Amino acid sequence: MPHNLGWTKLLVKMSVGIMVACSLLYMTRSQILHYEGRNNRQKLDVSVKSRLKQPYKERTPSNIPLDFTFIDNNWKLSKLCKPYKMFMNTSDFPLIRYTSDAGSVKIFTHSLDDGISSIINRTGAFEGKTINRILYELRLDPHLNLIDIGTNIGQHSIAAALIGRDSIAIDAAKSNIEHVCASADYLNIGSRITLIHNILSDTHGQREFRYSASNSDFGSIHVDSDGIWDKMKKQYDGYFKNNTVKQNSVTLDDLLNLPQIHKFKKVFVKLDVEGHEHRVLLGGKEFFKRLDVHGIIMEWAWHVKRQSADIIKSFMTEWKFKPFKISETKEFDLSAIHSDQWPQDVLWLPLKYLKF
Repeated sequence: MPHNLGWTKLLVKMSVGIMVACSLLYMTRSQILHYEGRNNRQKLDVSVKSRLKQPYKERTPSNIPLDFTFIDNNWKLSKLCKPYKMFMNTSDFPLIRYTSDAGSVKIFTHSLDDGISSIINRTGAFEGKTINRILYELRLDPHLNLIDIGTNIGQHSIAAALIGRDSIAIDAAKSNIEHVCASADYLNIGSRITLIHNILSDTHGQREFRYSASNSDFGSIHVDSDGIWDKMKKQYDGYFKNNTVKQNSVTLDDLLNLPQIHKFKKVFVKLDVEGHEHRVLLGGKEFFKRLDVHGIIMEWAWHVKRQSADIIKSFMTEWKFKPFKISETKEFDLSAIHSDQWPQDVLWLPLKYLKF
């Protein structure tokens, strides 16, 4: 009897497995995502809690991300990343609750004089809809990873890491890199994030970069090129410094020479660099040839009534992408609407993955 009972249990399990597999065949895209997302969230609740319950003394240096900078046509370790304990109880590294569809954890933000950090403190996230849309896209393909251009304090890369995805997070501000490193170390997700401390543009060399006048607010800091300063100063009178600093630039194509790039055969791109997005794209022709880019979420507001809008539209049309207005799980075609009327953020999806 025990032997027969064992076989009976095995057959029952096999039957249930076959039924589940068959049901998945008839699920819609959104139903499959809901099924996978529910299970991922259950796993996440356990994994995040177990990580955060570990005594801090058990964490190893491998939790600290690798951070690179591009100098003299080569990638070098920038060594900006430090253990999070170095920043505990300092005024510019408060631990603030951050919430997305990937879970709710504490991260290191800037002081609350920083606009983005203040919003995270009040609402749980800055631009949460965009973060959750990126998580939605990543969950559609288990092999999809994130290129996070203009990472700021790393909300998107941290969320991606919490669902088990890798990211390359890029920022020109040293302080932003330090904050992402500290959060990744604290959350034990450092192996999932590779950091780049450079301006991303269409050429090598040095470019002019402008910080806020207060040195404590890291929103809208930007590369000064193609007339963006004229538009910025009209909207943010007195916010920025009048002078700029020179910082090294790197291109999207240079990312193909990073040691970690083998993890990024399929990518989703978040691109938010305050009006310099067109220059980033122009430096990525090999990037788009060699990597399977499943989509791009791009800040659009700074391109309204600028020539850069036409440059972006021409580039994306050449690479067969189509623009959409986004919600967290749906999209609305913008092709027939003049780009001056497009929303703050635009989702570009490749035609080859669209179902008509």
